[in-house]
Amino acid sequence: MKYQIIPLEMGSIVDREIFQSDNMEIKCGLVWKLGSVLTNSKPSFLKNYKPEVGICIADITGASISKTYHGEKVIYFSQTVPEALEDELTDIFYGVSRKFSGLYQDIFQDLEWKLVRSESFMFGHLEVKEMDDHLLSYK
Repeated sequence: MKYQIIPLEMGSIVDREIFQSDNMEIKCGLVWKLGSVLTNSKPSFLKNYKPEVGICIADITGASISKTYHGEKVIYFSQTVPEALEDELTDIFYGVSRKFSGLYQDIFQDLEWKLVRSESFMFGHLEVKEMDDHLLSYK
C-alpha cells in the first residue's frame, strides 16, 4: 500500500539549501505552490506532528516528493552578509548575473560558500490518502 501526503495549504513543500562562509549564511531554494509526498509506509509521525513546525521529508520512512507544481525560487541572507554581496549572490541565484553563469550551487561553492545542508520539508495541515498499487499502475 502506498500513502500520499498532501499539504492542504499552498506553498507548504519546500526544498532548501543552506550555504555558509565565515560568519555569513544563505538559505535558498524552492517553495512549491502545490505538491505531494509518497511513501510505502503508513505515516506514523502524524500523532506528534505540529503543523506550524512541519517535518523534514527525510524523517518520514521511505518518503519522497512525488509531484510538485509552480516552484518559486527564494533566497534569504543572514544579517552579516553585506548588501553588495547580497545583490551579487541574488543575481547568481536567479540566473541574471552578467559576471557568472551556470548552476548557482556550483558558483556559490566556487566563491567559497560551503553547502552545509540540503533538505526538503513540509508544514501546515496535511491530508493522507491510501493508494492501491493497482490504481497506480493503471494508465
